[in-house]
Amino acid sequence: MASHVVTRSVSGQRFTQVVETGKHQLFADEPDSVGGADRGPGPYEYLLAALGS
Repeated sequence: MASHVVTRSVSGQRFTQVVETGKHQLFADEPDSVGGADRGPGPYEYLLAALGS
């Protein structure tokens, strides 16, 4: 289990976030239809995935 999680915004991207935990890096974003770049699942999708795991 990772001892810490870091979330940061991506410069120049409206909604894109990078989530770093241990040696893993995940992207969270919103779809194109709401102004995101669709570089990864949205925050609610990550929340639902966490609840299901």
